[in-house]
Amino acid sequence: MEKEKKGKYRGATSFLQKKLMIENYLETQNITKSCDRAGVSINTFRKWYPRYLKSGLEGIKILKSHVNKHLGKIDVKYINRVIELKKKHPLWGRRTIAFIIRNENNGKNIISPSGVQKVLEKAGLWGNKLQTFIFCYFIF
Repeated sequence: MEKEKKGKYRGATSFLQKKLMIENYLETQNITKSCDRAGVSINTFRKWYPRYLKSGLEGIKILKSHVNKHLGKIDVKYINRVIELKKKHPLWGRRTIAFIIRNENNGKNIISPSGVQKVLEKAGLWGNKLQTFIFCYFIF
């Protein structure tokens, strides 16, 4: 018995590959052959050919930006609120704090539990649970 072959990710499709794929298709009217010659999948053809029909070669030059433009853009007032809640309630975890902040903002997801954890790590309030237990034990 042979193992099934999985598709191989070849990276982002270059402009030259897209152009070759479309030129071959216009000559042969065969999607499979044109995709094989260009080294791309049929799904890539299905994605880029309508863009070519709509905008010509300029339509296939467009690249999608994969950069998260909002990375680390948590409002300062929510950062302060996370730190305040953790100091006030040391036993609360990241999910509880994220839930409380969401409820304070009418159910709108302001910060994720992992975002809460990152804020607490930067503030030095996330880490050893034994220290938290000892801290709480002596305060109460």
